Amino acid sequence: MNSNMTEQLDQLFRMWDRGLCPGAQVLIRQHGKTLYEKCFGYGNLENKLKIHKESIFHVASISKEFTVMSILLLWKEGKLDLDDNIKKYLDEYINIETPITIRQMMNNVSGLRDQWELLFLRGIKINDQIDMDDINTTISLQKSLNFEPQSQYLYSNTGFHLLALIVEKLSQMSFPQFVKERIFTPLGMTHSFVRESFTQIVPDLTYSYQDEGDDTFYYNPLNYALYGPTSVNTCASDLCKVLDEYIHPNVIDPEIIELMKKPVLLITHKLHGLDVFGHGGADAAYRGEIICIPEKKLELVLISNTTTYAMSKLADKAACIVLGLPDCTEPAVPEHENAPARSGVFLTALPDDPMFVDITEQNGTFYMQREWCRTELVKEEDGGYRIGSLDEKIYFTDNEILYRLPGRVLTLTPAEPVDPALFQEGTYYNDETDSFMKLVKVENTCEIHMRRHGKTTLYQSASGSIIFRMDANLVMYVKAENDTIIMDGGRIKHILYQKQ
Repeated sequence: MNSNMTEQLDQLFRMWDRGLCPGAQVLIRQHGKTLYEKCFGYGNLENKLKIHKESIFHVASISKEFTVMSILLLWKEGKLDLDDNIKKYLDEYINIETPITIRQMMNNVSGLRDQWELLFLRGIKINDQIDMDDINTTISLQKSLNFEPQSQYLYSNTGFHLLALIVEKLSQMSFPQFVKERIFTPLGMTHSFVRESFTQIVPDLTYSYQDEGDDTFYYNPLNYALYGPTSVNTCASDLCKVLDEYIHPNVIDPEIIELMKKPVLLITHKLHGLDVFGHGGADAAYRGEIICIPEKKLELVLISNTTTYAMSKLADKAACIVLGLPDCTEPAVPEHENAPARSGVFLTALPDDPMFVDITEQNGTFYMQREWCRTELVKEEDGGYRIGSLDEKIYFTDNEILYRLPGRVLTLTPAEPVDPALFQEGTYYNDETDSFMKLVKVENTCEIHMRRHGKTTLYQSASGSIIFRMDANLVMYVKAENDTIIMDGGRIKHILYQKQ
């Protein structure tokens, strides 16, 4: 790699190199040779421990690649058929009558509701010590799907949890042990393992720190080890060994690799017409992205212990630099007339995932309320307002805001506390989460009260959306129909709460 390319990459990753801050491992290889390998920042801010080549990262949903590979190893041995109904193996957990297949779960077309939002409705919070039994119980409560299998695509962690259980049942081994013996050891991934318990001591583990763009970092703990969808712990040099297999299968059967590269097993997209295969991950403040471009024999691994960057966009930017291609990663902001900044609550509308943006003003300065703090909105030359140091911007118009996230632009409309006449006050129950909630009329609006989450106001936007936000992990669309309240989240749909 020439010095100019190195300088461009260093500049791209500069936010991981600003003093005492969390950071990342970056490893870029082409034609089997290392082009760029650097460690940035600190794995532990409290003790000022720098990230090094053998630092260990929780890589979140990148783990799913190893879950699917495990299933395909068993398929190759004839121990399962990918089109088997999962009740054949997991009848004790499945109370949904509609047949669901192994293949549909691998491809995220099963219709299974996602485990996370279901857990939150049950009153389990993200920083609780969540274990596999919590997920098993949550799944066994389900009687309905988001949609008929194969009719839509919607990412579901639940399916990968169930795939891990199938691996355990058919192999008569724990899932962590199976992955170690059948994948990590043969590939020489000596620093990799599936974490079995949040109490497990992990040498060289990096800690997780939230970056909200306000020049402060917040410790964001990870208190679970839920394998299948997540919980692989590893480092960049190990992850390159699995990317090698996607380009030149040597250890893993080529037929398995070809199935892995189907469009919905690995997350695929085009970059300047080139096929890109890979997967990202996000848990707590851990972020990661691994991609390969087989046509160019290019592999990129970026794993981080902070939320500073959107990693899929960053990986594509790095690939463009290495391949000498123009950057094509910035989302186009729709044409609009800029209006003065203003405070208020702004909401999305279906079919977008529910989002609640709260902007406040103090002494002429505007702030967005984030998960951990208020972050200042900084006006830029194009009339938009950057959210602190983050790769996010707000554009104000007369009737809405345009929220430019790293990879897309959302439209949100102003909202006010909901008209209480739209709802019936009382206690409501949902049997698929075994949870109660109260709807309480206060002053001239309504509040939702939930066990362990507390209470929050319902807001209605000018577009008609009604949303509540308990915290960053529990944001829902709400609709009233007679004595029923219907909730829709990002990955769970049509949750019915009946008035008691």
